[in-house]
Amino acid sequence: HFGSRAKFLVGKGTQCTRQMHQWFSRLSFRFGLAASAVLLVGASDEEAGQTRGLAGGVTGEYFRYKHLFHKQPTEQDREQALEIAAKIRCQVCITLLSSFVQKAKSLSEDDLADLLEGHSEYAKTGEPVTDQMLSHKKGCNKHFKDELIAEGYTLRMCKEVDPSRNDSEPCLFHNEDKPGPMAIDSYELWKEALFHACEQTVSRHSDALAEHLASSFRKATNHSDVIRNACNSHARCASVSHRPP
Repeated sequence: HFGSRAKFLVGKGTQCTRQMHQWFSRLSFRFGLAASAVLLVGASDEEAGQTRGLAGGVTGEYFRYKHLFHKQPTEQDREQALEIAAKIRCQVCITLLSSFVQKAKSLSEDDLADLLEGHSEYAKTGEPVTDQMLSHKKGCNKHFKDELIAEGYTLRMCKEVDPSRNDSEPCLFHNEDKPGPMAIDSYELWKEALFHACEQTVSRHSDALAEHLASSFRKATNHSDVIRNACNSHARCASVSHRPP
């Protein structure tokens, strides 16, 4: 707990367009996506353990964000995030691997494995909530923020992203407007879907992916095909039975 002097903090969860505001509102029930406006409500130590709009707790969300939505995440929220994750796993896997390949020192197995593992050291800030978040910012706790959210990736209905589709399922979308630090570190359910999609593919199969990519890149010239095949065959992104334990 961080004291009982609570404040109300209202901020924008993402820097998005009016269209995205409307879309998230329409689909908030269907996909469990949080509205893009984030309302952070401070409470007493006993109720929420948060102050100055900062939240503390023991579940995974508290290790990934500094700011929480107006209510504590529930088991239903987590189930909805996993449901969405299952639908976007391949898109997330391909996007992450494509980013790693561009950033890798080389396409050797060791260099690729280092990026997939996502180990980083962060200096202490003196702010308990921030330091707790940074101490856990490795692996997919790091990837889903640095490679996806911070780069402007969000979710939209597939029919708005892919001209060949007319359904309302979620699809990964790259927005040119990148969010600010407050938005990146604020909990929203759709962000959890990105995290879980990363966990179920890149994190769970990191060793096999690094080995396969390094071997395939030595023989192939089309990196996009190699990455797509890696996500399907080694990260098993499209497998129906590929569910978290």
